[in-house]
Amino acid sequence: MTCVVCATRGGEGSAAARLRAIQIASELDRPLLLLMVVDPEVLEGDHPGIRTALVRELEWTGRSLLHLAHARAAQAGARVETQLRTGRVRDEILQVLRERNAARLVLGAPRGSSANVFGDDEIERFAAEVQAATGVEVTVARPEQPASGRRLVAG
Repeated sequence: MTCVVCATRGGEGSAAARLRAIQIASELDRPLLLLMVVDPEVLEGDHPGIRTALVRELEWTGRSLLHLAHARAAQAGARVETQLRTGRVRDEILQVLRERNAARLVLGAPRGSSANVFGDDEIERFAAEVQAATGVEVTVARPEQPASGRRLVAG
């Protein structure tokens, strides 16, 4: 069965995305997959031992955040599962969307990100790129918007 995928991390943007994803999953009568990606490429430093230790810590933190998010989504009535992946964020999201034959992707934008009206900030560009690559409809949720969020419509 297709699902709604919510790419999550921490912060207000992710909280808004999770709330919107729960709503969308309910409207579409689909299960919800909360996805967190740990990207080792964002870590600086040349020492492989330190990088490995940092990735493990980020994975532990990610599992903890997913556990909490799972509990909240289940409490809200969602059929929910979680997945933690390690790799490039873009690549992992695209792979999950294809593997799960996703019905929708929900992304969270950081508070105060630019151009939420014109759609030209970084998260909007990423959403458009993902939608073009997969055909999956993408919703960008922002902390300052109501739960209805902002949908990109293929045109």
